[in-house]
Amino acid sequence: MAAITNHKLDSHKYPALDSLRGIAAVMVIFQHLWEMSYPSDDRLRPWWFFCAGHEAVILFFVLSGFVLSHQLRLFRFEHYHQFVFKRVMRIYPAYYAALLFSGIMLVVVNHHFAGSLSNLNLQQWFYIWSQTTFDKTLWLGSLTLITHEGSSLNVAVWSLYFEMWLSLAFPLLLWLLFRAAKPLRGAILAVLLLGSVYLWFSGRFMDDQWESLLYYAWYFMLGMVIYHYQPWLRKAAGCCWLILGVLLYFCNYWLCGWLSSRLVQELIIAGGSFLLIVNAIHFPSFQQVLGGSLLKFYGKISYSLYLFHLPLLYSLTYILANRVEIGALKVIIFITATIVATISYYAIEKPAVRFANRILGR
Repeated sequence: MAAITNHKLDSHKYPALDSLRGIAAVMVIFQHLWEMSYPSDDRLRPWWFFCAGHEAVILFFVLSGFVLSHQLRLFRFEHYHQFVFKRVMRIYPAYYAALLFSGIMLVVVNHHFAGSLSNLNLQQWFYIWSQTTFDKTLWLGSLTLITHEGSSLNVAVWSLYFEMWLSLAFPLLLWLLFRAAKPLRGAILAVLLLGSVYLWFSGRFMDDQWESLLYYAWYFMLGMVIYHYQPWLRKAAGCCWLILGVLLYFCNYWLCGWLSSRLVQELIIAGGSFLLIVNAIHFPSFQQVLGGSLLKFYGKISYSLYLFHLPLLYSLTYILANRVEIGALKVIIFITATIVATISYYAIEKPAVRFANRILGR
């Protein structure tokens, strides 16, 4: 059972990456706070770069590929069931808690505060939550994550659908790309590339929920590459490379939304993510910045922060909108999300990981 690396929830070989994830999670919140009141694309200006929540999702996927590669460096297929159990215990307990919280708050809001937002002029996406229908599609998608349909209780968790499916396929991908014979590896990459090109021209590469698995798999594989070729990537660590990474990562902000192709945008963002991760691993000055206590704290709670911030944003807006000014409301939402995420981290995430380790005989 020791073949699968038992990496601790709050401590591992690459602590700077946790801080990077924490920054990304905070940017997701800032984007959603912005989008409450303004059209999403209006934030694409250099001075609003800290609202880069869309970019954060790409970074999350690349980070997942890197961290899973580290955890599975000693993996053998006879231990696959252990890996699956650990992934389920890592993802589902906090996810279910956030889902339950969102459902309860929705019932409360619909019963007591349904008409409280008539004069706020909020963006249309905000009302998706209050219009949730508790039907079969919702239960199937939300409870199982086998589809990202029915996620209106918490629209941010669409990415968990891809995270879960790609995590389950990850050991096979890892073996095919780094441990299989070279001719087989080349053939597999060619098939994946040709399949991607075909889906792109058929219009399903980025929008169909199943075909999109291949699209997001490329970001996981980029994380694999960073992990497995670390010694050679040291040359891409340093001040100039870090600046280039930041420029690429926030490209759509520096260019004021000029890039119209989503694929081009996300490929450039992936390049920025690549350089940010390499520098977080190999550039001491950047590591020192990421080692700040506040960034480390948000890194720890980043997953729960991602899960709980939207249910809190929705419900607190309904409850408090007519009592406080909108700017103060957004501050309250952010502070409350931090508190709830901290509770979730210590009361749900850590106990779930400890339980999994205990069951597997750590």
